[in-house]
Order: sequence, then structure tokens, then C-alpha cells
Amino acid sequence: MASRLTPVQWSAVLGAIAVLVWSVPGLIVNPDFATGHAASSKVVLGVDMNGWHAVSGFLVAIPALYAATRPYRAAVFVPFAAASLIATAAWALLDTRPAAGLFYFPSANTDALLHFATAAIFLAGAAHWFLARRMRAAT
Repeated sequence: MASRLTPVQWSAVLGAIAVLVWSVPGLIVNPDFATGHAASSKVVLGVDMNGWHAVSGFLVAIPALYAATRPYRAAVFVPFAAASLIATAAWALLDTRPAAGLFYFPSANTDALLHFATAAIFLAGAAHWFLARRMRAAT
């Protein structure tokens, strides 16, 4: 990794940290991997969490940290991470038991807010990367 992180790398790191702030305690507080109507939820830092939700966070955070090792990798990864977070936020708002009942979101508004906010972190880095490249190409 370079000695100084670029803004897109920082967005990958900060987005990963934001996700891990909920995923790690979520897995500790409610390590439930039940499905369907047996799936449970406990509020962790204002967000409904269970084992599935916590592990899904690791599926975003770990690749984000890897992508952060190189600016180009981060620039490719963060838009996809943001898109996945936005899509799952919308899904959570539409269904209290999305993903075939793996998740249970009785209070999905806070979960959606977390997903949208984290997506904004990733998108800020992507926007900086692509705008800076465009400006360099124009000069």
C-alpha cells in the first residue's frame, strides 16, 4: 500500500469501518442464523441485526479493505459496494423479511439509513476518483 492513501482508498477504508462497527457487535449480540419465521432480530446501535446480517456486512467490509490497498482497485470496488448497499436498503424498506427470510427487519428505516449513509461514503470516493481523472484528462 502506498504511504499516503488517496481519497478513494480512504472511502473504501472508512466504508468498511462503518460496516464493521455494526457487523462485529451484531454478530456478538445476535449470532442467530435461523431462517424464515424463526429468524430473529435484535437492535444493535439502532439497527436490526442477526447472524446473517452481520456476516453480510463482512462480505462488504473485507473486500473493501482489500480494494483499499490500491487506488484503482478501490475505484472499481466502491461503486459496486455502494450499489449493493443501496439495493439492499431499498429491499429492506419493502420487506421485513428479505432474502427468503434470512433477515428480519421489524424497524427497517434505521437499517436503510445505515446502508444509504455507508453507500454515500463509498460514492464520495468514487466521485472524487472519476472527477479527478476527468480533470487530469482535460488538461
